[in-house]
Amino acid sequence: MPRCLFRLVFACLLSMPLVLDAVAAERVWIVLAEQGGPYAEAAETLKDGLEESAELSVAAGPVLFDKTGAPPDLIMAVGVGALDSTIEQLAKKGAGWARVPVLATLLPQAIFDARVATMGQRPFSAALLDQPLRRQMALIQRALPERRRVGIVPGTQTRVLLPALRQEASTHGLDLFVAPEVTAPEALYPALKTALEESDLILALPDPAVFSSASLQNILLTTYRARKPLVAFSAAYVKAGAVLAIYSTPAQVARRAVEMVRNWRAGRALPPPQAPREFSVAINTKVATSLGLQLDEAAVLAEALRRQEGER
Repeated sequence: MPRCLFRLVFACLLSMPLVLDAVAAERVWIVLAEQGGPYAEAAETLKDGLEESAELSVAAGPVLFDKTGAPPDLIMAVGVGALDSTIEQLAKKGAGWARVPVLATLLPQAIFDARVATMGQRPFSAALLDQPLRRQMALIQRALPERRRVGIVPGTQTRVLLPALRQEASTHGLDLFVAPEVTAPEALYPALKTALEESDLILALPDPAVFSSASLQNILLTTYRARKPLVAFSAAYVKAGAVLAIYSTPAQVARRAVEMVRNWRAGRALPPPQAPREFSVAINTKVATSLGLQLDEAAVLAEALRRQEGER
């Protein structure tokens, strides 16, 4: 082999690991709705899970989009505000950004469904906040076996869940009562009153037309006076007066997002939206006692549900 050709081949061989490293380190932007609170907790988990295998940039709002240069390989939007900011900024970008995938997290299923239409052909998925419906029904079945009639007060964002809710309630031996849909603030309390009359408990669904900072205290007071437990979707609601909740922390949801990114890196496609794999249970023992309920400890309930899911 001529010496000059040998030198060329040798140089190429030396450069190969560097090329492979460059391919392996995708550029990932983490866009936050805000700098602190649950968004910061999720961001730290994302960084811990991805920083060894990806080149990360983290900022709140549209800051990252002001950068010049090539688009990232993946955008992660942490929170509804971050997703909406990302959608707004991407609409201003050129054709080279049209296929940049977006993975949202700390996002309810209803918001994901509402934003899909704005994405066009762009790859779009989410690590969702919502618990699987079967997990919620399994919690009710396990924690409150004497309460078989489950009341739902749907809003405009959660009405699409009703067929699946009916199926899961039936699967778990529960009867589902669906109150009239809340389409305006004045419709909330008549719908809640009907649900309380027809049910043994109320299952809260994350719909701002029903459960919001403005309505929560009145809902909690109304359900307490009716002697009906409220099963909620966040630890904050339990602290405020709900009897029971199954929820995932920002870190737990973010770890699901890390799994999805690793799948994307392996297969070059985002998986469909995923519910959190990890979860926790919270109980307000004071309210439970006041309502005459005898509940297992939160850790016992959570472990029972994990075993049940592991057996599937």
